[in-house]
Amino acid sequence: MGSKILLIDDDVDLLESYEEDLQLSGHDVLVASTPKYGLELYSKHLPCIVFLDVRMPEMDGYELFSKIRELDPLAKVVIVTGHGNEEKLILAQNNGLLDVLKKPVNPKQLDDTIKKNNC
Repeated sequence: MGSKILLIDDDVDLLESYEEDLQLSGHDVLVASTPKYGLELYSKHLPCIVFLDVRMPEMDGYELFSKIRELDPLAKVVIVTGHGNEEKLILAQNNGLLDVLKKPVNPKQLDDTIKKNNC
């Protein structure tokens, strides 16, 4: 089986679509529809790469990115968003964010990002 991938987004339909596409590409996919559950999955499974949304209830993607990096300073995290706060994006990139993908994202973009980051 391929890399272990974690997807975190409050849009359940989008999660299911990404999950299905990545599984077809041979990846082991974990999904979380809340940031809190995403953190739990990250700490339990230590996936190779994380794709997360910015706008979510509980905490935004930037805060979640920081919490994941606290758990694992080498975590590979990609923000997938339709809404970007340029200041926060630059700050996140300066703190180790791998990439930012603008929604809508197609399956090839996800798979290319996974491969580019050796996952």
